[in-house]
Amino acid sequence: MYFELLGNLRARHDGPVDIGGLRQQKLLVVLLLQPGRVVTADRLIEAVWDDRPPVTVRRQLHNAVSGLRRSFGSAKSIILKEGPGYRIDVASQDIDAHRFVNLVGQASAAAAEKQSTQAIDLLEQALTLWKGPALSGLNGSVLDIIAASLEEKRLGATEQLLELRLKNGEPGAVMVPRLGELVSQNPLREETRRLLMLALLASGRKADALTAYEQGRRLLRAEMGIEPSLELRRLYEQILRDDPAALAGRRDAAASAPAARPRPAELVHPTSKSLSGRSFLPYHTAHFIGRTDELRSLGAPRPATETALRIVAVDGMAGAGKTTLAVRLAHQLAPNYPGGQLFIDMQGHTPGQEPLEPEVALERLLLDFGLRQEEIPVGVRQRSARWRAEVAERGVLVVLDDVLDVRQIRPLLPGTGKAQVIITSRRRLVGLDGVESCSLDMMPAADAVELFTRIAGAGRVGGQPDAVAEVVALCAQLPLAVNIAASRFHNRPAWTLTDLIERLRDDRTRLRELSLGEQNLSALFEASYRHLSAEQRRLLCVLGVTCVPGEEFDAATAAALANMSVSEADRLLEELFDVHLLRQSVAGRHHFHELLRQYLRARAATELDPSRSAAGSHPPGVGMQPNRCWPVRADVRPMPDKGSADGAGCDAGSSPWSIRGSGVHLTPLLAGATGPEEITVDRAGPKLDAAVELAVNTPLLLSGACAGAHPIRCNDSGFAAPTADRTLIDSAAHR
Repeated sequence: MYFELLGNLRARHDGPVDIGGLRQQKLLVVLLLQPGRVVTADRLIEAVWDDRPPVTVRRQLHNAVSGLRRSFGSAKSIILKEGPGYRIDVASQDIDAHRFVNLVGQASAAAAEKQSTQAIDLLEQALTLWKGPALSGLNGSVLDIIAASLEEKRLGATEQLLELRLKNGEPGAVMVPRLGELVSQNPLREETRRLLMLALLASGRKADALTAYEQGRRLLRAEMGIEPSLELRRLYEQILRDDPAALAGRRDAAASAPAARPRPAELVHPTSKSLSGRSFLPYHTAHFIGRTDELRSLGAPRPATETALRIVAVDGMAGAGKTTLAVRLAHQLAPNYPGGQLFIDMQGHTPGQEPLEPEVALERLLLDFGLRQEEIPVGVRQRSARWRAEVAERGVLVVLDDVLDVRQIRPLLPGTGKAQVIITSRRRLVGLDGVESCSLDMMPAADAVELFTRIAGAGRVGGQPDAVAEVVALCAQLPLAVNIAASRFHNRPAWTLTDLIERLRDDRTRLRELSLGEQNLSALFEASYRHLSAEQRRLLCVLGVTCVPGEEFDAATAAALANMSVSEADRLLEELFDVHLLRQSVAGRHHFHELLRQYLRARAATELDPSRSAAGSHPPGVGMQPNRCWPVRADVRPMPDKGSADGAGCDAGSSPWSIRGSGVHLTPLLAGATGPEEITVDRAGPKLDAAVELAVNTPLLLSGACAGAHPIRCNDSGFAAPTADRTLIDSAAHR
């Protein structure tokens, strides 16, 4: 029998053979890539069903093999059951992909012996075997890797053939169109661009050769942030100087060495040897404190029978210590992955930077893995396939730090269980199948105190446990905030803990104090904020300026404050919880981390754009959006006695908001209000008193509809509010 993989999958045995359905075709491809060798059942299952095998997969595999045998008729005996898998008994010369690789190997050997004519003939024979894209019409994670590997070999053979023709005296003008087409298809591939420059130079087009270099240099800088290779720069300089060596098109001797004849398995798993044992992990800090339970859980050894890729995801709010934990875990696991340890910053929330595109991330991973630039294909799918091929048989550990979302990293995930991936993200990666998730909360108070003491120096803080505890509390036990505060204190010998506490106590400047060089909490919060939708931003700001520190709220409360439906508020709250901008200790009730709440209070000044209210006018800096929320500045004065002239002024025009027995009354600035529909709510307890005390010094937000048409009114037993705010008032009164 004869088999074709370089195009549509075909088989011939005294004429065309009907191979059968997709399952049989995928099985056949994997068997043909290793003729005469046993392919395990697990490998075949992976090729046919990817990572979604059915419960009855072993029986279905047996049925598929039986169907494939039947399609071969009298040649069915070439597929044999052997040990843990199956073997196909076919000679490599009867498979076009193996014939292609063997011919390319012979051509390289002939070129090394200066037999260029023979080498050209062999390469032309090899390339005529191609009838179209490799494995055309078939796909899947395993088959994509196989196809990408074959296509890479095809491009390499094409480049080798064109270079030999150029060196053999063939006019450059004849080859320029073909090389120009290859460069347009592979714009970042330097070897193809080098050959185009040589062909243009041989055609007397020196200026075009230099332009081709400049175009490639700009692309490399824009797409990858790197300069062209030394070889390409040297050729450019030779062309500038009219150096005769450029026309010779000579390459380094090492590059002209004959290629080793590949084994059949290398059609599937081309590998680089340069990464083995290398580590790209960042250093892990000596100030690592706590997180023992997380390390124990995430670092637990996997069962020996487990073959699926292990993915560990650490998520949490900005500054929670995700990267520090991931790096610590990676160093702890490194001895289990001798194939190498890779680290890449995906820039999901890097201030001033855009998130890394998957194609760029794959390129960096492949370069770290030891591939040359010209060996890296173009396109996400092709690079992903090559990446999976490189790591398929390696025990490697990959850390993907600061991931924006699942879309960004799905192409970067290896296809086999010999590798492990550690991910950090501010988003809960709920859409990633099979992931082991760990959501980081704030540090326990004792660990935060130990962290502060270790960084600040025990000699500076000894004997002052209450002061250290207060600093940690002002940092809201956020690891990065504690780290910054301790580092600043350590580097300011004249400061006492009292000095530091006084600086941190001021809510208006606390975030500014928690800044040290590139470590800036406000910038980190802003990086999360900029990825939100407009409605998510607005709701956050509304809640941020209305909530008491530590106060919980539900969807009904949020809906009343933001003038939206409860279902819409519930959806937004869940989305904000998923990106760690809200916390939750009880189902359905949310609250802010205190430092994030302070950021939102400052952010609200620009997010909630003031405009003219429905009432017609308001003081500078106080405004509203139609049917939205608007800030109301509270004015405090002593509670008048019942029946006094001031107390009698509870009419629709002035609309004082009086809470009987609280000792103050607040006068919202509701100019031009009309008569309300009143709902009387009995006086609330201490929780509402606390909210009133907060309102003395901070803006309140009332719904625009409420403020314009249904002002709050007072009565003897408590206060009254419009229907629109019934849920809000009830919620506040019963907390």
